[in-house]
Amino acid sequence: MSLLPNSYLLPLEERFINFNETANKLVSNPLIAKDVWQTIDDLGLTVNQHQKALTISFKLIRQDWLKLLSKLYILVRSGRKLSAIYLRNDISYINRFSQFIEQKSIFIPSQIDNELFDEYDYYLHTLTISERSISLHYMTLINFFNLCREEGWLEVNTYWFKGKYKTSPIKRDEIEYIPEEVWQQLDENLYLLPDPLQRMVLIIRGTGLRIGELLNLPLDCLRYRGKQWRLRFLTEKYRIVDELPICEELVVIVKEQQDYIRQHFGDAYDKLCNSNDGSNHYIPAPRVMKLDSFNRWLNKLAKEQNISTHEGQVWHFRSHQFRKTLATVMTNAGVRDLIIQKYLRHRSLEMQEYYKHLLKEVLGEEYQALMKGTSYVDSTGKLVAQHQPQNLITELVRRKMYQITTQYGECHRPILKSPCQTVNACWQCEHWLTSTEDLSALKDDLHRVETELDLASTLGMVRQQQGLTIDVQNLVIRIEGLENIDARD
Repeated sequence: MSLLPNSYLLPLEERFINFNETANKLVSNPLIAKDVWQTIDDLGLTVNQHQKALTISFKLIRQDWLKLLSKLYILVRSGRKLSAIYLRNDISYINRFSQFIEQKSIFIPSQIDNELFDEYDYYLHTLTISERSISLHYMTLINFFNLCREEGWLEVNTYWFKGKYKTSPIKRDEIEYIPEEVWQQLDENLYLLPDPLQRMVLIIRGTGLRIGELLNLPLDCLRYRGKQWRLRFLTEKYRIVDELPICEELVVIVKEQQDYIRQHFGDAYDKLCNSNDGSNHYIPAPRVMKLDSFNRWLNKLAKEQNISTHEGQVWHFRSHQFRKTLATVMTNAGVRDLIIQKYLRHRSLEMQEYYKHLLKEVLGEEYQALMKGTSYVDSTGKLVAQHQPQNLITELVRRKMYQITTQYGECHRPILKSPCQTVNACWQCEHWLTSTEDLSALKDDLHRVETELDLASTLGMVRQQQGLTIDVQNLVIRIEGLENIDARD
């Protein structure tokens, strides 16, 4: 081990950083002398146009030794082709740690110990940041100090963080899908948005694309294969080209936007979605729209038109809500989990081989099957609803996001978050609607319940007989109502 070649320039107490041969090569990089690095020109990173991280600045790191180590850390991490925004966030978290240890008069790394981490934990919890953000601060310090130790530059024990960093669990009752009443109000007021924004909303809510995938769609994104239109795009997570089956109505929307781009920008712009140069009015600009701009347009509309929940709260739109909503509706429509994972690209690298058997042709057929017309009967056997989709673009997202997923039939409870009062007693519930597609399952259940009723009668089980008799009556009423519909059809 050797000291940093130019360590004589550092104060005596800072001459502690050890370097191996690899580290010495990194130190010779001309970037080390700069405090602001260009993510594209200097580091050769790919930058997402919708959330541009064009620079990484080390200016706010107060300690020379920590600044130098942070630069080495970024050189190593950028070589692993991590995203520019990810690396810039790492430095922002290190900035905060730097400011904290300056306040605590920490001058050398040997003063960093568990007691200091305890104080830093307390400090973070006094800030107005989320638990998830605090975990990201921890994760950055874990990665940073572990890399320093692995490279032999610096030894800081990270055992304190064991168990402190954890992924925030999904809270099932807080998943941000968009309520149906909000969808309806958005539909009614969509025409108030500029035409390109209207088309972007129609595309993202009908496909479940990630916002980066939507904003970076290529102009030439349509493909027609095997009598099925497909949308071609670059996946945001895995950076591979993929295709989604889409309906013809959505194809019309995409073609309208293609014509719009060519009319305004000719051949000078190769993306489907554009940005805006106006402040009080819309002026099309040939560049990729930023994520914040997309959300801002929708929330401006929500505020001006009072797009609200049933409780009267103005809805705050976030782009990822469209994706979560589509996943929720597909689940409640009975689509297999594997199909939803494939359609929304919820896949890990290990599962890519597993998905090969889910051909896109099959996916396209199942997606179209969701759009069939349906007639529903309730617990009285009465025809209560008929639905024939007129617009395939919005059909999936117009369906209710039901809290209860039943084995068959559909739960049409209007209040999503209140506890169900008839759990496991759907046959008696007025909100459980069934269609002719459920006839076979209903008849199977009727046969099973009649058998159980005969057995209860033989054994003299009076209370069980009463409950089973009510079940039989409910099932017979539903079956007769659906058979009447089937006969008319």
